[in-house]
Amino acid sequence: MAQGHDRKILRVGIIQNGRIVEERLLRRRDRVTLGQSPRNTFVLPAAGVPRSLLLFDVRDGRYRLHFRPGLNGKLSVDGAVLDFRALREQKLARKVGDGYVVPLPDSSRGKVVIDDVTVLFQFVVPPPAPATARLPSSLRSNWTRFIDWPFVTALLGSFVVQVFSITFIVSQDYPEPPRGIDALDDRFVSMLIAEPEPPPEQEEKEEPIEKEKEKEKVAEKKKPEPEKKPEKKPEPEPKTPEEIAKRQAEDMRRMQKKVQEKTILGAIGTLGGDGPGTFVDTLKDGATDVAMAEAFDGTRGIAMGGTADAEGRQVGAEVGSVAGIEDGALEARPRKAVKTEKKGPEVDVRGSVTVKAPTETFGTGALDGKAISKVVNRRKRSVQGCYEKELKRSPDLAGKVKVQFTVLESGRVGDVNLLEDTIGNGAVGKCIVRQVKRWRFPKPDGGSVTVTFPFIFAPSG
Repeated sequence: MAQGHDRKILRVGIIQNGRIVEERLLRRRDRVTLGQSPRNTFVLPAAGVPRSLLLFDVRDGRYRLHFRPGLNGKLSVDGAVLDFRALREQKLARKVGDGYVVPLPDSSRGKVVIDDVTVLFQFVVPPPAPATARLPSSLRSNWTRFIDWPFVTALLGSFVVQVFSITFIVSQDYPEPPRGIDALDDRFVSMLIAEPEPPPEQEEKEEPIEKEKEKEKVAEKKKPEPEKKPEKKPEPEPKTPEEIAKRQAEDMRRMQKKVQEKTILGAIGTLGGDGPGTFVDTLKDGATDVAMAEAFDGTRGIAMGGTADAEGRQVGAEVGSVAGIEDGALEARPRKAVKTEKKGPEVDVRGSVTVKAPTETFGTGALDGKAISKVVNRRKRSVQGCYEKELKRSPDLAGKVKVQFTVLESGRVGDVNLLEDTIGNGAVGKCIVRQVKRWRFPKPDGGSVTVTFPFIFAPSG
């Protein structure tokens, strides 16, 4: 019996006016109600059906049938079919409140009649759970069906192009700086004036304070005293008309004198006016009787930068001589030929650079030596340019330069040191240090790497 109790479930069917309204398998043992309220197990909006009516409840894992007086129905118990009245009379139904309760074994079945509604019930073996219906694979929802593949492809392509572009830009070396005056040809360099190097600063020795004071006193004694200019006494103001006219005439002569000193009139002179006569006054009286050559004869030219004395003569002026207009005086004088030096053909100066393997490599990181040598050989032309620039000035320039530099974790060059320089020209080493600082190497693993490279220079042509 226990096994049947565990296996069977309650099956309920609702019939109204001879038509099946609802049928249900109650797999879970719980209260079963019927009525017009939506909270009931079976909702039946019929006129003769109460709002809520309890049909079954569960006690100790077993169903119990509830019915009220006035309801009709039948119940099959141990093979005998009894109505609700017989159940009450045979004491099979126990009174609880206003109704009656009958325990139901799993083998029982029956019906309850409520007006025109009939409720049929029985215990049956539960059928297997229905399999979940599955759509065909072609109709199932797949997130890949909602992807816009052309857009995704274009987006991925753009991402790849940008990543490669940024990687290429970061891995490139710094561009070479614009070449200055040192890159000009020798014929242009010779035309430029080299500025003299300033003399080395000499350290001034501190002298005792007492000696400095003595020097200052001696210097003060040697300074000449400034000459005192005599003070000009103001002239008395004229009072009579004669004195006023005399003052105006003196002012006019003084003004004419200043104009003559500071303009070309000082050389040409006056024409019948006041003041000393010069070139024009010499010609004015005998212009018709004096020849042109005689007129210019003895003339000394224009006075420049002088001043006139009290008698009107030029003092402190530089006077040039005037050539005559005779046939011999106007002949051109032969000049000496200017000698010019012939410039030989330009010589193309070339130099060779030999890059040796790194003599020393150390540091906290690791970097392949072949990768370092590849970058150095690719940038060898810039080092050769530093050597050839100085080779134009010194054709016998040759020697060895050993450079030590540190490759940082970013691939950039950090410290650059000049360990050895046998060329004898410091400009080559300084130029190489500047060039090496612009180089870029692959990123080392785990830290920085310090490398020492020797460069051997020799003229090749």
